This record gives sequence, C-alpha cells and structure tokens, in this order.
Amino acid sequence: MVSPGKLTALTALADGSAPEYEPTIDPDTGAVSYPEVARLLDDEDPTAFEALESLARREILGKTFEEKVYVCPGCGAEGMQYTTACPGCGSGYTIETELFEHLDCGHIAPRVEFEAGPDELVCPGCEATLDEATENVEQGMRHVCQDCDSYFEQPEHGLRCRECTDIYVPSEGKERVLCRYSLTDSGQRWVETQLSARESVVELLTDRGFDASANTTVQGDSGTDHPVHVYGEDELLDSRIVVAIHERPDREDAAELRDVAADLDARPMMVTTLGSVATSVATLAERDDLRILSAQTDGTLEHDYEVTDDPRTTQSLVQRIASAVKQP
Repeated sequence: MVSPGKLTALTALADGSAPEYEPTIDPDTGAVSYPEVARLLDDEDPTAFEALESLARREILGKTFEEKVYVCPGCGAEGMQYTTACPGCGSGYTIETELFEHLDCGHIAPRVEFEAGPDELVCPGCEATLDEATENVEQGMRHVCQDCDSYFEQPEHGLRCRECTDIYVPSEGKERVLCRYSLTDSGQRWVETQLSARESVVELLTDRGFDASANTTVQGDSGTDHPVHVYGEDELLDSRIVVAIHERPDREDAAELRDVAADLDARPMMVTTLGSVATSVATLAERDDLRILSAQTDGTLEHDYEVTDDPRTTQSLVQRIASAVKQP
C-alpha cells in the first residue's frame, strides 16, 4: 500500500514542485534526514529514508548515489566522524609530538621535557646535559596518547560516534549509502494512475450526493486521526464512506481499512489499480461487507476484478507500464 502521505510525496515529484529528494546531513550531529519527505508523510508512515527505499525497491523511484555515512553500532546514531585513536587504550586524545631519546640511558620524552633553558638540554631521566647535535640524542616525530602516555608511529583509524562518543574500528561501523531520489518514467505514470483513480472516486461520490475530499485526515470515535485517500459524507442521510486506493491490496490492507471504517462509522471501499486482489482479501471483503472496485486505465471504475491465490506472481503496475514503454 502507498499511504496518503507517501502518495503526497510522490505527487510533489510528479507535478514538479519537488524535482527530487536529497539527503540533508546535520553538520553538528551528523544526523541524516530527508526533511521535505518527512514533512509530507503521515505519522503512521515509516521514516523518510525507509519510505523512499521501499518506493525505490518497487521501481517507482530511481536513486543516485550522493553520500556515504556510518551508523554507530552501539547507540545507532548516524554520521560517525573519522578520527584516530591510541592503539593501547583506544583514546582519541593523541597528538603528534617531537620526541627525544637519550641513547645513553634510554629515556624517551617529548622535546619540551628536555628543554632546561634557552639552548640547553637536560635529560629528565639521568639529568645529563645533552647536545642534540651529538650522536647520543635521537629525535623523531611520534604520536603520544595524552591519556595513557604511550607513544607510537601511527595511531589506529577509527570512527567516533558524535552521540555516545565511543570510538570503533571502521569495520564495525554500519555503512549507509545515501542517495537522491526521483521518479522513474514508469513511476510517473504509476502516480498518475493512482491520482486518476482517486479523482474518479471523488467524482463518483460527489455525483451521488456525498461531500467528498481526497487526501484528508478524519478523526474517529476513538479520537484517533486517520489519514485516508478519500472520505465522503452525506449529512442528510447520515452516511459516510472511506476509500483506500491500492495497486494490489493484501489482507493486512483490507483489515486496516475495515478497522478505520469502523472507527469512522463509515462504509469501507477499496479500489485496486491493478485489477486484482488476493483470495484472502476477497474473503474478508465478503465477510465484512467491504466493497471492492477496479480502476481502469481510462479512469473509470468497475465492479469486476480478478482474484488470485498469489498476487505476487503477477506483474506490478510499474512493471506493466515499463514493459509497455519498451515495446516498439
């Protein structure tokens, strides 16, 4: 099912008001978001990223690589930051430092600890006066851990979580590829088909005296707000109808529509844009008085629809559209 919120987000792409959806990365927290999508989705919808990915899997959306981020394996926060860490204690507090080694006694320390005065070097280990030009002093750059005082030639590569501050080796970070999402050609026609079916339902209800509206939210007797594709009400006859538009509804979709209709004290109606439903849907519809209509390519609505044991074996509407486009 494509919820009203998802369909609204797709409509923005279809009419050009949103050319594509790009990821936004917070520079302070590293959190990744798709704010334009999140603004259009319903509260019951998954996250914007999950919604976009589900539509991409159905080939309604195409995606283009934009960025790569890492998710903390500990707390799940996004946008881990590259850092280096001490191979001994794992601290990120390491500084590249010039070290002196007094070869006679073997004492090693940062240069500043050998400096006893201007142009004067004294070994802090044996207190011998030194001359860095002589062979008994060796110097070099090393990384020094400010927490455990160990030193090393190269620190370990790491990923630091900005949320919990823990540091992990890069292989432990959960990699996430971020993409820009846009409508495919077949996705454009798919959206047009859904919107056409929705508009046909609004016209059908209006012709029968209902005050009908699309993409609306209605509060039920329980106090819950229900986003719906179409809702119609006839105050004179005290009659209400709630309609869900689906490509290929399954039993869960039908049960959800039934429950929403019960809370709204409305009659449930389901429209399939693919012209088929699963056997379990047909059985539930007959038992719970759920009306099913089939949307035709010309926008008309009919009572006839196909009942299939396994609707997954039939082509989706997007696949049918894509196949039709490829034909010479």
